Amino acid sequence: MKKLVTIAVTVAVVVTLFGAYHHVKAQESGRSYSPFKGPGVPAPVVLASHTLLTTYIDQGSDDVSLGSGFTAIDNPVKINCQSAAGCTINAQTWAEVGAQTSSGNTWGICTQVDGVYSGICVYVGELPTDGSYQTSSLGNAIAVTPGTHTVQAFVFVSTAGAFLAQYSNTYHLYRP
Repeated sequence: MKKLVTIAVTVAVVVTLFGAYHHVKAQESGRSYSPFKGPGVPAPVVLASHTLLTTYIDQGSDDVSLGSGFTAIDNPVKINCQSAAGCTINAQTWAEVGAQTSSGNTWGICTQVDGVYSGICVYVGELPTDGSYQTSSLGNAIAVTPGTHTVQAFVFVSTAGAFLAQYSNTYHLYRP
């Protein structure tokens, strides 16, 4: 009986240590635990000083129906990078979204540059079903090559669609 207790305690300790090891390794991997898995690419780490070249401001305030999936909330904005070293586009987006009464409907915000989801996408959470709205924001810094680029903001809705009450986008163009 004493050997059985010793074996059981040893197995419990080994299982606990094994689980803790894998939990720490998962934390070190830097993987997000967000349920929103946007198709974006990692944002660049931009530490150098930059000079602001121009700013584009776009906003709207109509109650627009959004289907499930990704929906553009503004028209593409053309930005021309004339620096031989390339540029950085800083996209600042906020949106106010409400559900169409379906529970479990989640949402997020993303940025596209040249038709590709770029930088990070923000998972916001589950939309309220009581007719109220949620507001969230996203800031992205995206490195681009010299030339003309398009930038556009998108809202993601998981299942039953939603309403976009209003939005605001500010796109800054910087050179290093």
